Amino acid sequence: MQNAGIQALGLNWRYLACDVNPTRLREALVGAREMGFIGLNLTVPHKILALDLVDVIDPAAKRWGAVNTVRFEGRSGSGGGG
Repeated sequence: MQNAGIQALGLNWRYLACDVNPTRLREALVGAREMGFIGLNLTVPHKILALDLVDVIDPAAKRWGAVNTVRFEGRSGSGGGG
């Protein structure tokens, strides 16, 4: 569904599902940023663990105790992010 919307907008993006062991979440976040990902969505248990791993936490995420979406700003990885 996400990829259909992305394609309809004419964007050169892809929405991917990745299986990440919770003990390697920090590495996965660093890797995604370095590859130029724009951001990512998290599911349980990752959305809870991410609270301690992100630079800025939205007030709503802080209240709920979970991070649903991570947005990478100032990306400088080899994936072409700006």
